[in-house]
Amino acid sequence: MASSFCHSWVSRIDLRLISECAGTPLFIYSEAQLLKNIERIKEAATAAGLDDRVELYIPFFPNSNPHVLRALQDVAAGVLLQLPGEYRILRQFGFDKFIVSPGHVSDDEIDFWTRTGLPTFLSSLDEVRYQLRSGAPSVSVRIDSLGSRKPGIKYDELAALADMLAEHGRELDCFEAYCGSEHSPQEMIGIIENLFSIFQTYFPTARAINFAGGYGFVYEEWDESEKHFDWNRYFTALRKTADRMGVPDRVKFLFEPARDVLADTGALLLKVKRDVITNPVTNLVVTDGSRMLMPSAQFRNRRHNVVFLDASMAEIQPANASGVHAELRGRSVLRHDYILPGQYWVPDGVDSRSHLVILDVGAYCATQHMEFMNVQSAAEVLVDAAGSAHLITARGDELDKWRHLLPEKQKLEG
Repeated sequence: MASSFCHSWVSRIDLRLISECAGTPLFIYSEAQLLKNIERIKEAATAAGLDDRVELYIPFFPNSNPHVLRALQDVAAGVLLQLPGEYRILRQFGFDKFIVSPGHVSDDEIDFWTRTGLPTFLSSLDEVRYQLRSGAPSVSVRIDSLGSRKPGIKYDELAALADMLAEHGRELDCFEAYCGSEHSPQEMIGIIENLFSIFQTYFPTARAINFAGGYGFVYEEWDESEKHFDWNRYFTALRKTADRMGVPDRVKFLFEPARDVLADTGALLLKVKRDVITNPVTNLVVTDGSRMLMPSAQFRNRRHNVVFLDASMAEIQPANASGVHAELRGRSVLRHDYILPGQYWVPDGVDSRSHLVILDVGAYCATQHMEFMNVQSAAEVLVDAAGSAHLITARGDELDKWRHLLPEKQKLEG
């Protein structure tokens, strides 16, 4: 059965030119796909009559490359921040539309965000209490709807939060609810009424409700329509529920989609280092990658789709071809250095002249790279909307691991 790789944006770019110029391993991103994914959500909001109420904020940490996200500025999408350093680097690149969800933070960090004037979702009553005493212009909170150990004000604390705001003569600007990750449309629809109930019960004057993230993306599918979250179904349900529960039209709805927007904007290109190795224990495809480039797949046991390319960068077709099941190995001597978990079908013809493409790595891949076993960080290339490829992150230097090493030790003195 064919892989449907021919329908992917990756099949339509000049991989040979890109690999010759930038080397491997290499992360490649598509600006056109990013814009397409944003437009998909906006069209669904318009169809549901919510276009003037929906605001999108794409989290920075899943793909923290300003070049990749720069196109968001052209479509009025904002960025979700966690750290002051993220704010500083994005301001250098011209970004100006932000919200902040920092987890638990110190008073100094609350003061920093207060000075920016950005909506900042605080995660404990103590943090809100400090913000109220410091006279912040607005108050927003993060609610842990799972009752988990994640940062967030718990359900049992909502009444106390409402009382605290009333004591200071303040109102809540916005609340966001953490509802877990990678939910189906039906699961996310089930959460809507719960959040509207919080609004009605505790914060009926809030300006906005932040539905945050958790919108699932199916890595195992090839077809784009099957991969992405069903925003049409979701926004239709959101509109009907808001009308039924009497949520005022003035209330904005914020969203923080990460995987659904970012995942299929990226691919990882690797070089196969040797012909397929077959031994009494297993079959191996050895690459110049590393599991440190794909920790999110390892952690979630995620089955990314893969494509093998021959020396001319043409797909080695798996259809009706003989081959072997093999593990996809990285470069180190560690026995667990597999760039993806499990085994994959490797068609005959894969050898040391071949390449391997791992699809849907636009979220949580390059950002999780670690300098483990002295491995250099991979380069990154952006293919812009016009189809031109640009190097946006240089490959790590071979001495990066020691870039902060001091030539002489320094005695610490008071």
